Amino acid sequence: MPTFTLNGTPVELVPQERGAFDWLAGQVYRRMHDGVPIPGMLTMIADAGVKVQKLPTTDPRIQAALWTLWQMGIASSHIDGEGDGRQVKWEKGEHPDLDSRPAMEHFNEEGIREGRALAAGLVIVHGRRIRVNGVEMPVKVNNIDLIRAQSAELEKRRTDPKQDPSLPAAAYVAELLSQGSDQNDLRLRAALELAADLGIRSLVVDGAARQMRIEGFNEQAALAAAYFQGAPVEHFPAAINRASTLNRMAQELAKQAGAATPNAAARPQGKAPAQAPGAAAAGPAAGDAFKRRRR
Repeated sequence: MPTFTLNGTPVELVPQERGAFDWLAGQVYRRMHDGVPIPGMLTMIADAGVKVQKLPTTDPRIQAALWTLWQMGIASSHIDGEGDGRQVKWEKGEHPDLDSRPAMEHFNEEGIREGRALAAGLVIVHGRRIRVNGVEMPVKVNNIDLIRAQSAELEKRRTDPKQDPSLPAAAYVAELLSQGSDQNDLRLRAALELAADLGIRSLVVDGAARQMRIEGFNEQAALAAAYFQGAPVEHFPAAINRASTLNRMAQELAKQAGAATPNAAARPQGKAPAQAPGAAAAGPAAGDAFKRRRR
């Protein structure tokens, strides 16, 4: 078994049950919006567990934090100083990290027990982007109360229970952008997170005709979302298959529409143009809600 060094003390890592990593995910995930680096957050959790709670390093919570750090390629970490002046530092190791195998291979029983699933999920979530009319928009983790409020707004736009939830999610993002929302609008930030959780990777938005089209899905993001939402391992293939199927459909529609992406340099970051090349050039407005453009 590998050994992680915490504050100068070597700790042998032993595979853990999923419950320990689920607990850790609950501690880390929503705090990511504070901007603290993930390795620093994990180190502080482990350090507080040992020093403040007096937990042994064999405790599943401490083990989960150190396993996750290890899988991110970190071999040791420590905290210098006390109180507000303390600093977290970490050192990379020479052992294989997450990049040594495809991301999909981390989401299995072994990957969960050894922290690869949680580590991969956090890295995927931290790096998510959604492209709107060729402009890359970062997806940020938000406060849970904000997410709940925007989930309710999204649900209002889901008129057909059989409809894949990605469609109203994309429509809500398009609606906010057409109103002039940018990354300073917390509603848009939450809507982008919800869309990313459903695997949406790329959108074309036509503000003038009030139409939008999903151009692509991110299979890794959909899988990470399934993990963080507590889906059992046997459901992971379904999450991948859904995203893969939707991605093929979206790409086929994009081909049929002959879509062309706009010049990202000419667009302000975080805003959609009123008219997107490749979308319908004319037609009646579709009321208050954005409609999915089919062809």
